[in-house]
Amino acid sequence: MGTFYGNVLVARSCAEAVPLLAGEGVTGYALPVGPGHTVVFPDPDTSALDLVGGLSELLAAPAVGTYVFDSDVLVMLVHEDDALRLHYDSCPGYFAEPEIDEYGNPLVPVDDVGFPAPEGVDPDAFLSLAAGPVDRAALESALRGIPADPEDAEDGRYVFADVQHYDVMACLGLDASRLTTGFSYLAGGDLPYGTSAGDLVVLGGVVRPTRRG
Repeated sequence: MGTFYGNVLVARSCAEAVPLLAGEGVTGYALPVGPGHTVVFPDPDTSALDLVGGLSELLAAPAVGTYVFDSDVLVMLVHEDDALRLHYDSCPGYFAEPEIDEYGNPLVPVDDVGFPAPEGVDPDAFLSLAAGPVDRAALESALRGIPADPEDAEDGRYVFADVQHYDVMACLGLDASRLTTGFSYLAGGDLPYGTSAGDLVVLGGVVRPTRRG
């Protein structure tokens, strides 16, 4: 079974973001992931993709809502200036029956080895969330589903969507380990590398976890 998680990255520091989040009744956890960056892990009843627009507006900052489904699909919604700037989907059509033309060919564009071509490949849309200089070519490659490390690839494409998400966040100079997890993992004590339970900012009175093992 693969990995499932959702979270929201905002380009505001925890010190700035948390008081505003508390005032809006957001429930979950938060962690710093860069010098002026916070990731919010909403409780399981709240969709990160539904939450991102409101958080971007509330915090007056660019934000990315992310959902990884079963390590197969990476979806990212980039909001900036009170609007949806980008809808990225690593595997278009995954959640629907494939559409075919009268000759039996798939209507969703595919690459040379038959993978659906990702939608929303626009590295520039992510630059306002970076913590420093960005290797734009490396970021574009990750968004296209092509890993830099051949061990992460099968037929030249990412095997796992969470590894792809890690690489995208690393290209932005952010703490990718903290960004590639979700509420349920944290609540169960499965904490990112280098993170203790005391590092988590509790939002809305949820229980602080203890590290597993």
